[in-house]
Amino acid sequence: MAEAPIAVLMRAVTPACSIGFIPVAVHFELFDILVHIGGEVSSKRVANTANEKRDEGDQINQRLAEDTLYIMAGLGLLDLIADDSFRANDVTRHLVEHPTKIQGILHFATEPLMAAAFLYPKLLESKFNYPFMENETAFQYAYQKQRNSKFGSQHLYATMYDQGRMPSFNYFMEGKFVISRPMPERVVALGYNLDTVIRSVTSPVIVDIGGGNGQMLQEIKDAYPGLGHDNLILQEYNAAIHPDASIQTIEWDAKGDKPQPILGASIYSLMHIFHNAPDIESLILMKKLCVAMDSESRLLIHEFSKNLNYTNMHASMIAMMGGGERSSKQWHQMAELSGLKVTFEKYPELGEGLVEMRKM
Repeated sequence: MAEAPIAVLMRAVTPACSIGFIPVAVHFELFDILVHIGGEVSSKRVANTANEKRDEGDQINQRLAEDTLYIMAGLGLLDLIADDSFRANDVTRHLVEHPTKIQGILHFATEPLMAAAFLYPKLLESKFNYPFMENETAFQYAYQKQRNSKFGSQHLYATMYDQGRMPSFNYFMEGKFVISRPMPERVVALGYNLDTVIRSVTSPVIVDIGGGNGQMLQEIKDAYPGLGHDNLILQEYNAAIHPDASIQTIEWDAKGDKPQPILGASIYSLMHIFHNAPDIESLILMKKLCVAMDSESRLLIHEFSKNLNYTNMHASMIAMMGGGERSSKQWHQMAELSGLKVTFEKYPELGEGLVEMRKM
């Protein structure tokens, strides 16, 4: 039996303010407390437990604890047993068992939520000028309206870096929401012959651009233990990142003016980088990489498929960075404009897809 239209409507449009309470639950570690105590727990006990090791001025009162727990139950993140009686459920336990996901729900309940609130006013004021250009999205507009000229003109990640939010974000990106297989296993499952690419040269060079803490390169090293410091290169604008000693770190801002410093690499890999950028910025980066590539180089793009499972992600990328998920047709168009051609593509319903491009 089909769900009643009013139920679909209410579920679709009412959660925004509930999501705004997620950072409160994360800040006071309410999910961890419910799992640690076990069984049915009152908001008073949760509040008292949360405050045991907190300084004055950083404590949650019972009313805030009760409302936050009640709202989290409405979102399905824990169970409401009776009036002011709560219990961890499978989702609560999953969050606590995978703490990277707690940072993920914190992220999506802060920056995207703020950008969403200012998306329509931004469009209205600009007479619906769209798509957004980089650093001219609803996210920057929100800070402009708060009279913060610095955050109102710089990229989302620069603002998060200034606010000390990037370690949390990088930690989230290690696990993300979906527990996927290590990169070599994942791309092979999609039908990609990674082994041939890596073993086709004596000393392959694999460059992970914007690879956070180097997790993908570590997964490649685990699958190919013969690869070392000269083969595995992590490129990040944040020089403070220090992955495993067997991985080489080079500071390079993909959005900056400097050309790609590694020429003729076997693989240039980018995971969830292009969906962070508008088409123009993505094309600029693709052209930089095309210049650096030789005839044997591969550009591997790991992004979600543009399907109904990722409409919320698509909206988030638009509001915060002017980006979004892309279809096969869009990837082919962008490749052609960059002097590249699509030589492999796979778009699963869930999880990262894979697009390989090579020089024309």
